[in-house]
This record gives sequence, structure tokens and C-alpha cells, in this order.
Amino acid sequence: MSDSKKSFIKKYGTLLLLAAGAGIIFQLPYIRETFYPQIQEAMGLTNAQMGLLSSGYATMATLSYFIGGIVADKFSARKLLTFSFIITGILGLWFSTFPSYNVARLIFVLMGISTIITYWSACIKATRMLGTSEEQGRLFGLQEGLRGVLNALLVFGMTAVYSHFAVKSEILGTSAAIKLCSVVVIIIGILNFIFIEDTKKEEKSESILEVTKGMFKALTIPRVWILVAIIFTAYSVYGLIGYVNTYAVKYFGLSAALGSTLGAIRYLVQGLGGVIGGFLADKLKSRIKVIVGGCFFLALCFAMLIFLPVEASLLGAVIGNFMFGLLFIYAVRSQYFAVHDDAGIPVSMSGRVSGIASCLGYAPDLFMYTLVGSWMDSYGAAGFKMTWVYAVVAALLCIVFSFILSRIIKKDTAKTTL
Repeated sequence: MSDSKKSFIKKYGTLLLLAAGAGIIFQLPYIRETFYPQIQEAMGLTNAQMGLLSSGYATMATLSYFIGGIVADKFSARKLLTFSFIITGILGLWFSTFPSYNVARLIFVLMGISTIITYWSACIKATRMLGTSEEQGRLFGLQEGLRGVLNALLVFGMTAVYSHFAVKSEILGTSAAIKLCSVVVIIIGILNFIFIEDTKKEEKSESILEVTKGMFKALTIPRVWILVAIIFTAYSVYGLIGYVNTYAVKYFGLSAALGSTLGAIRYLVQGLGGVIGGFLADKLKSRIKVIVGGCFFLALCFAMLIFLPVEASLLGAVIGNFMFGLLFIYAVRSQYFAVHDDAGIPVSMSGRVSGIASCLGYAPDLFMYTLVGSWMDSYGAAGFKMTWVYAVVAALLCIVFSFILSRIIKKDTAKTTL
């Protein structure tokens, strides 16, 4: 086999493993996206309590993103990734027993450590290092697409297991599905230990103090804050679109089993949206244009949900709108870390900048789910419509911040050409 073929296989084999990990490890802390009504019933929780589970995870994850940025630029990936997956899988097995609410909150807090500190920033940095500046949109788009396909396969498997055991008991079916996911996460951890190479010693030469100083220095760069704002608003839209599934189950007559199947189909759409977003970004030579276009159409999708009457006969319209929204949000999501290259962030700072952008950009997890959950508990269908208004505002703000970043980049380009 020629060296070029070996290089190609290694490059895209690594991308495949990174994509599998990046997608599947988050199935457990975000299990509500697929089995929200079933978990809620099994544990007897309100929407607000479901939101607090997510907020507990997010609170720890926020700190972990920041620490993870330091870890990614300092320590070997292989051992950290293995630890992260295996511990997360064990926590998933624990949660599958549906313990008390307080124990469940502890499990989600611990997942905020295990899924972030040793994985996330390292994954982004590793993806950036796989290709040139011209390939960034494509690589992140392919990663998003592969995550979608692999997630879909897993969720279809989880749904099949759920359906098989739900004949006896829905609680038993939900527990079996979570156990399947947990075992797959542990297996991926073992594969990481086997196939991911340890970082070379010279790549770990900076002391923890130097890396930490570099992290705080990155906070003084104005464009880093614009990147944070783009991720914050786009991620808000991404988090809220998952409630469309629950909305269809509660108010439009969609069955719980079909709702979970729809949760699996969303990951196939993720595959399509991620790949389209990536290749379109490289074709247009602008990741920012993809984000702006995607957010514009997302605002339209959520606006439609606001004005659509709550009638079971309109279930098809809700599902169709959901699918279009997913296509656009995954195109956007595939690019909001790739845009770091547009912003001129060097790869040497990628881990720490990704840590900052993730720590602050994913901050909606701290309050958003509890907030909208309380709206849904208090106002019913009207609470969902309030959630859709929130999503429209977030999508429009993302467009504004993207234009601001574009102007900063153009000014810097003009200065360098003088």
C-alpha cells in the first residue's frame, strides 16, 4: 500500500473514531432528546425537574470546558479519552436503574466532568490538525455528518431494544435502551485506548502554569468573545429544537415510540446537514455565510411553529418543519468551530480557545432548560410557543454576531494587505 493511501486511511479513520466518540458519548447526558416522556414517567418528574437534571450537568460541564481547554493543550489524549468513555458508560449503567431524583442529579453532575474535561477540546483540536486551512469546513462538516449517521444507528438500536422490552413495561424498555447506549460508550473507550496514539513528549513541553496563562491571555482577544456569542446563540437554537419532538407527542398525537424513532431520524438529518454545511462552506470559501443562511431559515422554521394552531391534524406540518429545522441547525453546528480558522485562531491555541468558547458558549445549558421547562409546566402549549419565540430571537442574534465577526475579519485582511 502506498504512503498516500496509508495517510488517507489514517486521517479519515481517526476522523471516524473522533466522530463516533463526539456523538455517542453525549447520548447519555442528553438522553432526554430521545426518551424524554419515558424517563419523565419512569421517574415521576416534572418538566422543571427534567430541566434541573440538564442544568446540573451543564453547571459542571461549564467549568469542565474551561479546564478541558488546558488539559487538551497539555496531556496525552489516549489515556484521558479512555477514562472519559469508560466512566461515562458506568454512570449511564447507574442511571439506567432509575435511582432517586437526587442520585440522578449527582450522576448528571459527574457526567459533566467525564464527558468534557478529557474529551471535548481535545477532539476539536485533533480535528483541526487533520487538515489544512482550506479543508477545515469539510473536515468539521464530515465529522458532524459521521456523528449523525453513527448516532442514528445507535438510537435506532436503542429504539428497537426499547420497543422489544416495552411490551412488558415501558420502564423496562427505557432502562434496556440506556444500558445498550452505556455499553457502546464503554466499547468506544476501549477502541480509543487501542487506536489513538499518545501525544509525543515534545508536544507536552509547556508547564500547566504556562498553559493556564495562555488560557487567560486568549480571553483578552476580542474576536474570541464574538466566537463565544455565535456559539451561545446557535447552541440555544440547537438545544430548543429538541423540544419539537416532545411538543408533537404532547399536543399533536404523535406516539411515544414514534417520537423516539423521530429522535433517531434526526441524527440521519444531522449527517446530511453536517456534510452539506461543510462542503458548502468550502465551496463558498466562507463558514460565516453558512451560519448566517442557516440561522435565517431556522428563524423562519420556529416562527411557523409560533403561528401554527395546536391541532392533531397538523402533525405532518410539525414533523416536516422539524426536519427542515434539523437540516439547517446541523449545517450551522458543523461550522461554528470551523469558523475559528476564519477568525485567525492558530492551532497552537485551539485547545484553550475551544475551551473558552465551549465553556461560555454552552452556558445556555445552565438556565435555558429549567426556564423553558417551567414555562411548559405553567402554561402548557403556550409555554412551548414562548420557547419558539426564544429560539427565533437567538437565531437572529446569531446572524448579527456573525456579521460583526465578518467585519472584523475584513478589517484585519485590509490591514495586512496595506
